[in-house]
Amino acid sequence: MKRFCALLAKDLRLFFRRSGVVSLALSLVLLGALALGGGDLSRGAYVEPFPIAVRDEDQTLMSASLIGQMKQVELFSEIIDGGNATDASLMDRGAAAVVTIPKDFFYDLYTMEPVTVELVLNEEMPLESSLIRAVFTSVMDIIAANESVHLAVYEFCYGPLDQQEQTQLWEEFSNRLLRDALGRQLVFDTERMAADTADTVQSALRLCALSMLCLFFPMASVQAVPAERDTGLLARYRAAGGSMLPFLLAKLVTGLLLTLPTLAVVLVLFCRDILLQALLTVLLVYVGAWGVLLILAVTAKDGAAAQRRGNVFLLLNLLAGGAVYPLPLLPDWLHGAARLTLPYQLTVGLETGPSPALLWPLALGVGGLLWSWQRLERSLAVDRRSRSGRELPLPPGRWAGPTALKSRAMSGGFLGMAVLCAVALLCGAVSRHVTGDSTPAALAVAVVQEDQSPEANDLLERLERVEGLALHPVERSETASVLRWGDAEGVLTIGEGYGTALAEGESLPLSYESAAAAASNQAAREIVAGQVTAQRARLRGLDDAERLLERPLTDEEKTALLAAMDQRYEDLPPLYAVTAGDGAAAPWSATAPPLGGTLLLILFTLLTWGAWMARPDAVRVEQRMTSVHGGRIVSYGTDLLSLWLTGAVVGGLSLWSLGAAPADWLSMGAYVLVVGAVVRALTRLAGVGGRVDLLAPFLALITSLLGGCFCPLDQFSPWLERLSWLTPQGLALQGRWLVLLAATVVFLWLGRPKTQ
Repeated sequence: MKRFCALLAKDLRLFFRRSGVVSLALSLVLLGALALGGGDLSRGAYVEPFPIAVRDEDQTLMSASLIGQMKQVELFSEIIDGGNATDASLMDRGAAAVVTIPKDFFYDLYTMEPVTVELVLNEEMPLESSLIRAVFTSVMDIIAANESVHLAVYEFCYGPLDQQEQTQLWEEFSNRLLRDALGRQLVFDTERMAADTADTVQSALRLCALSMLCLFFPMASVQAVPAERDTGLLARYRAAGGSMLPFLLAKLVTGLLLTLPTLAVVLVLFCRDILLQALLTVLLVYVGAWGVLLILAVTAKDGAAAQRRGNVFLLLNLLAGGAVYPLPLLPDWLHGAARLTLPYQLTVGLETGPSPALLWPLALGVGGLLWSWQRLERSLAVDRRSRSGRELPLPPGRWAGPTALKSRAMSGGFLGMAVLCAVALLCGAVSRHVTGDSTPAALAVAVVQEDQSPEANDLLERLERVEGLALHPVERSETASVLRWGDAEGVLTIGEGYGTALAEGESLPLSYESAAAAASNQAAREIVAGQVTAQRARLRGLDDAERLLERPLTDEEKTALLAAMDQRYEDLPPLYAVTAGDGAAAPWSATAPPLGGTLLLILFTLLTWGAWMARPDAVRVEQRMTSVHGGRIVSYGTDLLSLWLTGAVVGGLSLWSLGAAPADWLSMGAYVLVVGAVVRALTRLAGVGGRVDLLAPFLALITSLLGGCFCPLDQFSPWLERLSWLTPQGLALQGRWLVLLAATVVFLWLGRPKTQ
């Protein structure tokens, strides 16, 4: 145990000697950057909130109350006061629809006089228009169903109505209508409603933060293994009687200890309700990541190569696992690979809890431990010279030779460059799919039908006739996957016994579970509630007839009364009139900037690759070159050229795969110049320069978030947009390439080599 504690202390000292304190601080800064710049990108796969306009010609307490209730609907981002403005001007202001409440609407409604509500839809917002129409008609269906049922029942029981019966009809109709309107959401099982997915912003922040913790700190704990092997430290440890198992396990525990401070903050902020479940899931995923990264470190020729491999592994997991771009936005061809990523396993574990399906990361960790154990044991029998002291030869040629050598050395050879190019193509393809037109054509709802009664079938038929609503039958076991991948915005479950409960007036086994990012939650409930209330009104009409007649109805009478209800419904004058008009397109978009993924990749790559320039052998080469005439300029120039060349290749492949516009290429070129200068300046900082590859994941992700790479910050706050101008990413996205060029000059001066 004493030896294990010594190993643990040694690993902790190594970490904190290599910019460890900065890494821990950046992990906490990342949480703030996620909150500011993470936005709500997952909403891009769902219906966005939109404004509507309401013109109140009634000007009564009832109409004011109705408008107040509309303001509480999450789907409506704003209720614009129509006033005396024209429909066209209101839609030019971004309204998806204009609703006009006519004068004396509520009085005419009470007395069952013909009344028409006007609804004008914005043709430039087809999805929003169809959705508001569906919600609007659903509410009107409640009115029409109650009116037709009460008229049919009273005429069936009394024949032509006298004044007293007419007054009784109005009172009962208004009371029932008020109860149905206010209690329409009670058709759902409220206990099931409370189990809806947590707020999407917290879910996105939680996943990205936990993914970074589970991938970064395991990598930091094993990065020193190649150096310990090649310098003979591991051989001396084994010669002193030390075992390989405690040596490796100490690194596992070191990573866990380093993860704890930030992990505790994330769990307290975002996982209080599922604390134990989240902790177990994180441990499983952490062990799996540690096993893979240990293999990558053991097979690397040196620590820089291990860090380079680890950073690429981290980036691939973030891109393909839903930590950077939400799972519903990823292309279909990537879904299979996404299921193998560690962030995806985090998503599943946080949703469902640890299960046998999540044991494979544990097996991955154990397998990586055993394989690395044997590999290191065999390596001790091989005489290895330390690569850190080997001087690189000066290549022929004054500019081209050193640039080519440095580019190849930074990337780890041709194989490393090939892997990097593949990652760049993948990043561009994913960004192209994510930032494309992913707006759904209709509100997609998955349906689990556990009841096969006529009433349940009738409900589905009613919902299928609703314009703007698309139903997708699924099994209960598929619901979590459907919501996770964005195949539907919610799941409607019609439980066993729905028909019986509806007929007997009991609580309905009906639930609607929405996806975390779906703002259409309340709208979907309104649509379903309207159809269920209409069903309930018809069945309640049969009970009312038996109450008024003071006897049970025969089957023939029930059939006749239901037919009379249908006929009355058909004969009702229209309660609303729908017209179309031109206006502005949807004003809000959660789509990420197309260039964002490429900018993240370039900075991530150059920070990782640029650390090579601060290695002792690279520094010695620079010192040798400065001894010749003009060598200082050549050394500095070839450093920059190698960085710029690498950035240009990575960025160019990503933009080519993205299908970027010419302006994006110009911004990317200026961005590569300034990032190359920044990286070279950072590598000259004492205590940090040689470890920018260790800090690369945090630095790249934090600045990309603050720069607006994953969400349009101007949609949230003007000061957030101005804050993004302080980052190279924000300037590139704004097309301010002249400012980027000016910043390049500044950082070239800051990063210049010192005069000997």
